[in-house]
Amino acid sequence: MARFRFALQRVLDRRLDEEEVKRRALASVEGQRRKLEQSLRDRQAEIAQGRDAWRDGLVGVIDPAALRHHAVAGVGLMRKAQRTVLEMAGLEKALVKTRAELVEAARARRTLEILREQRLAVHHAIEASHERAGMDEMAANNARRNREGEEAIPV
Repeated sequence: MARFRFALQRVLDRRLDEEEVKRRALASVEGQRRKLEQSLRDRQAEIAQGRDAWRDGLVGVIDPAALRHHAVAGVGLMRKAQRTVLEMAGLEKALVKTRAELVEAARARRTLEILREQRLAVHHAIEASHERAGMDEMAANNARRNREGEEAIPV
């Protein structure tokens, strides 16, 4: 039986490699997004803690300098949180682009895999045809030998 050899195997291997690169790029961008989300959660927690500290400062004697300090710190944290949100928005565009590239790479790879499967099916059909032809020839030879009185070869 002849061995199947896909003529475009190198191209398929290359597309598999490209897909893996795209998958890693997507994982990297998603990792950055997770870091930014965690940073945003941390900023929100800091803002909540600052607000609680500010409320505690409103009981009893009010120190205007401490209130001003908390207000300035709160504004600074809000700016950092807004910056993080803007970074996340920019990263979301990169995430969508990277996902689209991964889908395209997977589609290109899958196209070649389908072609390989089709060619493998054709190869198997040709091999089965050759095997049937060989079996037919052996059966015909056995029938001829039986007619001529020779000993038949078991099939």
